[in-house]
Amino acid sequence: MRPLVQRKDAVDPEAAALAAACLGTDGKYLEAARIDQIMCDANPSNPQGWNSLGFDLLNAGDLEGAAAAYLRALELEPGRASAHYNLARIAARMRDKPKAIEHFVKAVELQADYLDRLDEDPDLRPLKDDPDLQDRLPGQAPNADPYAEYYATES
Repeated sequence: MRPLVQRKDAVDPEAAALAAACLGTDGKYLEAARIDQIMCDANPSNPQGWNSLGFDLLNAGDLEGAAAAYLRALELEPGRASAHYNLARIAARMRDKPKAIEHFVKAVELQADYLDRLDEDPDLRPLKDDPDLQDRLPGQAPNADPYAEYYATES
């Protein structure tokens, strides 16, 4: 695969991205990650390359490698909601609830439709009704005083 993506000491980013995507579609995530790593080595300031590397490593089961790649993507582009979301998934798999909540809340702040994934994602579903998560989600925190709304409207 290397001759297709690397010519004369330069990486063809389009060919590399296509090769990695094809390998990932076939479930060959480690091979895809190798191509992603070539892209990241050639262009270390490209957040999409690091995000793709994180995706393929996550699907290959390399949680630490995936987390490092997603964190690098966030260093380069802090507003990348998908990286926060996937870091939340990784943290949940590693049983690090505070970090899972932190990244999930940030993903939702950046892109509200990630909230809908709590019902769908098996990694994050256990956090759905967690009070620590609910207290931090925008517009989701239950009111501590069950009579506050009544008093606010009736007095």
